[in-house]
Amino acid sequence: MSDHARRVTAILILTAALFGATVGTATATFPGPNGRITFMRFDANGEFQVWVANPDMSHQVQLTHGPGSDAWFPAWSPDGTRIAFSSHRSDPDPEDDVEISDVFTMRPDGTDVRRLTDSEGFYGNPSWSPDGRWLVFSSNGGDPSQGQRISIIPSDGSSPPRVITTLPAGSLGQELARYSPNGKRLVFNEWRVVDTPDGPLEQSALITVAPDGSKVRRITPWEINAADADWSPDGTRLVFAARLAESNFVQSVMTVDEDGRHVKLLTRGDQADGEGSDFRFQESFNPAWSPDGTRIVFVRATYTDADGFAMGLQTMNPNGSSRVAISLAEEHQPDWGSVPAIR
Repeated sequence: MSDHARRVTAILILTAALFGATVGTATATFPGPNGRITFMRFDANGEFQVWVANPDMSHQVQLTHGPGSDAWFPAWSPDGTRIAFSSHRSDPDPEDDVEISDVFTMRPDGTDVRRLTDSEGFYGNPSWSPDGRWLVFSSNGGDPSQGQRISIIPSDGSSPPRVITTLPAGSLGQELARYSPNGKRLVFNEWRVVDTPDGPLEQSALITVAPDGSKVRRITPWEINAADADWSPDGTRLVFAARLAESNFVQSVMTVDEDGRHVKLLTRGDQADGEGSDFRFQESFNPAWSPDGTRIVFVRATYTDADGFAMGLQTMNPNGSSRVAISLAEEHQPDWGSVPAIR
């Protein structure tokens, strides 16, 4: 299992232990009219599968099916003709310590599934270049000891993957890379573990690079644990999930300018506190921009002793106002495309 998948799974297990339910990660949004949303949701076998739906979550269609054929991190191609995703379906022994995950693409109706990578290690969390010619993703190159780095591959699979980043000393991995809408930058999150008086602490930050891996720049402080970023359609801002110490490290949605200025908290009140019947939990994560830039979709999870656990998709304005709940079916990692809604 990849480092990112381990952390996602740990979150799922923790939340399931607390609430008997589950929580999950976003991808690049390219400019255009607001169309269909793709997302992942657990099936009856407890495996993530890819779905699509209208922006109001009507006309939901499951595209991938198990058992043994999970599907994670769906991402629309810029022209809406393909969806990229990652899956462990090629792993000959899912129970051993060697994780095999590949990058696939398919048509928006779930047909014509194509595997692009070689089943020799972890390849996952794909996202498209603005011209649709490339997919960028996380990879350990078949050697888990190397840690995950950022790789690219032609979207038709015509040549093998190529690693474009290096892993700095002290960092453990890189993941969730997204092209900027103009194709001139990539953003990804990098994580490390630091020693504190209370023991080891994992931190993450957003890094931007040129498409060849040069011109490296960290745009968020390590202390806010930024991850899972999505570019605004005009390329001027990024929305991301953060884990703030003052919120007991539960996730909140924030934005930052592409140069690292003007970090802003959008989802106030995210917190985990209290004990026994007074325990309450509120978390926001998996943000993604709408193609027209007017809304942000994200996952919201809440718990109180009186109301129990609830989780689903919400949308809000880019300043955090006018929140609207559009689902309570425990979707994860939405990606908002421009494929016209079904009427």
